[in-house]
Amino acid sequence: MADVSTTTCQPTFSREQLVEYFSRLYQCKPGDGEKKLKDVELLVISDPREALFTLQRRHLVTFPFSNLVLHYSQHHSISLDPDVLYHKIVERGLGGYCVENTGLFSIVLRTLGFKFYPGGARVSKSLSPGPANAEFHGLYTKRRTKVDVGFGPQGPTQPLLLKEEQPVLPGVVQMSLIRKNLSINTDPDQQPWLYRFRKDSDSEWVMAYCFYEIEFTPEDYEIMNYWTSVHPASGFTQGIIFTKFTLNEAEDGIDGALMLLKNIVKRNQKGNVEILKTLESEEERVAALKDFFNVHLLPMEIRGIRGRSTEIKQVSDD
Repeated sequence: MADVSTTTCQPTFSREQLVEYFSRLYQCKPGDGEKKLKDVELLVISDPREALFTLQRRHLVTFPFSNLVLHYSQHHSISLDPDVLYHKIVERGLGGYCVENTGLFSIVLRTLGFKFYPGGARVSKSLSPGPANAEFHGLYTKRRTKVDVGFGPQGPTQPLLLKEEQPVLPGVVQMSLIRKNLSINTDPDQQPWLYRFRKDSDSEWVMAYCFYEIEFTPEDYEIMNYWTSVHPASGFTQGIIFTKFTLNEAEDGIDGALMLLKNIVKRNQKGNVEILKTLESEEERVAALKDFFNVHLLPMEIRGIRGRSTEIKQVSDD
């Protein structure tokens, strides 16, 4: 159980929870998970940036970016309680969206001794319909490094140094940071950071989100989470999203992403997108979650989508 007794603003996980987390990261037995945990603890001391890179990469390929419980559950809600996050993401493998994945990751980093503060971002309307959507997309270290594990297949796959004119970083998509005044700003001196991505060097940049180096509080995330999980204009209430990065074991690097978007299963392998399956029924979608992602929904969770707008409704032959 997470330790929230001393201060609810800075919870930590128990040793047993960390061992299970690392066992999931490396798909190994608890004994080997303990060894992996000790290796990373030593790396945190000797090379914290490399430790951060390793943890971010492993977290992204292990824990999906997902909004499943908004649709497949009896409660259709998102809790940011540390133990709820741990059970849902680590123990059940159901994944989570921005505030959940980054929230869980922040507790892991804090437990390992990292010094950082959490921030937020405003997602571009081109990617998230409705009003400008503020979400949890950043942990900032004292070395002015940004880490994000909550933006899905277009998100950063390595720590980003907060410095202008950095080289374009490779990944499933190319990514970079710039500073720029936005048209929505009334103050021309405002220069937020912009995270952007593109398919390749021949493609146009897509502005994903902007952010300032300002610390956010748990209360901020509760408000952001409420709108994102409830409002009908939120993209997360309009369709099922379940994505997971894939790992090249030989190179120990991220090489693509596997995605279930509404009723389509597809793979993005270094920019090459392939549709793997079109799902025609709820039974097929539940089976796809099991076959492609090893996600096993409970009967009561499966029943939870009945009658909702996101249910796959079969066309009658009559």
